[in-house]
Amino acid sequence: MKSPIKELLVSSLLYLPLCFFIWFTAATLLILPVHYLAEWILTAWQPDLFNGISQTRHVLSVETLIFPQQQFAGQGDKLAVLDVTVNPLIYGYGLAVFAGLTISVPALGYKKKIIQLLIAYGVVCLLQANGVFWETCKSLLFSGGDAFDAINATGISHNLVAAMYQLSYLILTPVVPIFLWIVLNQKFIETLIEWQQTE
Repeated sequence: MKSPIKELLVSSLLYLPLCFFIWFTAATLLILPVHYLAEWILTAWQPDLFNGISQTRHVLSVETLIFPQQQFAGQGDKLAVLDVTVNPLIYGYGLAVFAGLTISVPALGYKKKIIQLLIAYGVVCLLQANGVFWETCKSLLFSGGDAFDAINATGISHNLVAAMYQLSYLILTPVVPIFLWIVLNQKFIETLIEWQQTE
């Protein structure tokens, strides 16, 4: 009898490159909800500090209302604002991993697979918006000068920013999609455990 665990692993490894390719190719569209959600959160939180977010392919540029006092050569009388560049993809690769695992579940119908992928997409968008928020705060704190003064004036804790940035980048991004897959595929996991016990 074939091992369902081995079958799942082999199938996942075969599907993962395809899922990552599709995820990266469609990144510009997949990032759109993250763009508008992060923009709404930042401008609602500090409307006097954040002006909005612009998107270039899969990269977001958070536009602040910080006007650095230091003038640069060639700038003349033009006013320059400080922007923070964030790549939300570093918080969203879990979607490709989730897709590879979900497609590999043999007993799952196509309709259920699509529903699970949509649920995972919604969760990953929240993770990415969370990552954009904390990375923006972290970047402003570490920029020094006017940027530091502006974000410091909001009263946000520096320790909280550092902790949440690390949590978002190192823990939530890889763990949450896997945990979600386990929750949504409990019956399949139970069959794997039963098979292992019978063996």
